[in-house]
Amino acid sequence: MKTTLFLIFFSFALATNAQQLEKLWTSAADFQTPESALYNAELDIVFVANMGQVRDTKNGDGFIAQMNLKGEITNLKWLTGLNDPKGMAIYNGKLYVADMDELIVIDIEQAKVVNKYLAPNAKFLNDVTVCKNGMVFVSDMRDQRIYALVDGNFDSWLYNENLQNVNGLWAEGGKLYAGNASVWEIDIKTKAMNELFGETQGIDGLEKLENGEFIFSNWAGRIHVSKQQKVVTLLNRAEKQLNTADIDFVPHKNLVLVPTFFGNTVEAFTLAY
Repeated sequence: MKTTLFLIFFSFALATNAQQLEKLWTSAADFQTPESALYNAELDIVFVANMGQVRDTKNGDGFIAQMNLKGEITNLKWLTGLNDPKGMAIYNGKLYVADMDELIVIDIEQAKVVNKYLAPNAKFLNDVTVCKNGMVFVSDMRDQRIYALVDGNFDSWLYNENLQNVNGLWAEGGKLYAGNASVWEIDIKTKAMNELFGETQGIDGLEKLENGEFIFSNWAGRIHVSKQQKVVTLLNRAEKQLNTADIDFVPHKNLVLVPTFFGNTVEAFTLAY
């Protein structure tokens, strides 16, 4: 009986701890407060949003860099003149970037800003995600609010007290997933909210894995995955104060891209099974 219980426990432990992060590379420390990384599969490049040397100020020192999946920075100042660029999303050849109180639209081929959508009442626009139909969502971390760009109109889409410190977003299958101390599933048509799980320690980047679970970062220096509505920690560097900002996940390579914020690098980890 004891042997049987031990084998059951051991098998469960293996199943719940099978995933781990294996360090692959660290870029040169040439970035300036990198907040977000986003892989573009079509061009096989990574966009990196840099907040610049002075944050929380409209001084135009923010920029977007480009790098490859080997960790090499290929164009540090691909697009300049932004303020504090953070979350990014790609749709139909356009890069959408949250920049303080604006949603910036960049034509990727031209490397040119083609539109700006101001949210006058926004307090801290942060992450961006886009649906297959082109609907763009932006979280406002300090206002319990999510904005949406629909048919050229950028306005408040949902306010809810449960969205305190909302940041990471992910859109899929008619649902918007929003992360703070919990992960919330929001029906895009009805705006009904359902808490999937809690105890996340706060979410910066939120990505969905091919198995339906989530991988997400906590800015203080942690990376977690969800397993059957439980949170499992894969990386914890909070004591070292090496941040894990808005991550991205590259499915075909099982690669996790991690901007280190004050560390001024982007790191890559393989999500091993």
